[in-house]
Amino acid sequence: MDWQEGMNRAIEYIEDNLSGEISLGAAARYAGCSVWEYQRLFSFLAQIPVGEYIRRRRLTLAAQDITSGNEKLISIALRYGYDSQAAFTRAFKQLFGVTPSSVRSGRTPLVAYPRITFENMAKERNRYMSKYSERGYTVVENGPVYFTKDMDKTVEWFKDVLGWYGGVVARNDAGQAIYGCVFDYPDEIAIAKATRFRGFHLFPGEPRKGVVGFLMVKGIDALHALVKKNGWVHVSDIVSTHWGARECAVTTPEGSILRFFEEV
Repeated sequence: MDWQEGMNRAIEYIEDNLSGEISLGAAARYAGCSVWEYQRLFSFLAQIPVGEYIRRRRLTLAAQDITSGNEKLISIALRYGYDSQAAFTRAFKQLFGVTPSSVRSGRTPLVAYPRITFENMAKERNRYMSKYSERGYTVVENGPVYFTKDMDKTVEWFKDVLGWYGGVVARNDAGQAIYGCVFDYPDEIAIAKATRFRGFHLFPGEPRKGVVGFLMVKGIDALHALVKKNGWVHVSDIVSTHWGARECAVTTPEGSILRFFEEV
């Protein structure tokens, strides 16, 4: 089973259980990987965390139920995992900008959130990865934690300045980012079975000042040139160290320092 077939099977499982319990562990087994790998892979391919996808699809089906009959709103809310009509109304309005009752009155048309298909994801992956394969450098191995007050902006900075890929993997019920990843995956690495994590785990919190990562790379000159080309001035010159490497440092918008080195 290839990764695309596995992801399609996982989507079928999710879609079949939108009005019941959904286990990410079961979805991951359909995809043929761990839960952690599945969440990262889903976010990478679909550009949305799997939990947020499930929430939007449930609310879309709930909207269809509202407009197709006279069933009580609390019954619809309970069907799609909300324990009160108030919680359901808040979530519904957050996604659609209107209340369930206004939809039932027929005054407000909605734009449904469609089911995702992974049929063309191979092309999408190649489109994304071709950009990152042109950077000229590769992180060898890394995996520390990076704290941030605005995870979405942090992800964009890593993309725009360092040429990394990333995304928010999980959000809480209020839509706030609670876990994300930014990572350096060259296109020759199997997407669902990368053996090493070369990036940062993102968590909400007070950003750490000073050095937060010491990353071995291949192609430090290309890295340095890319950061400069992307207009980021907070990067040091490349220097030779006493322990046989060449090193430079990039300071993020939050004051955290990423030190990169390449063995000579």
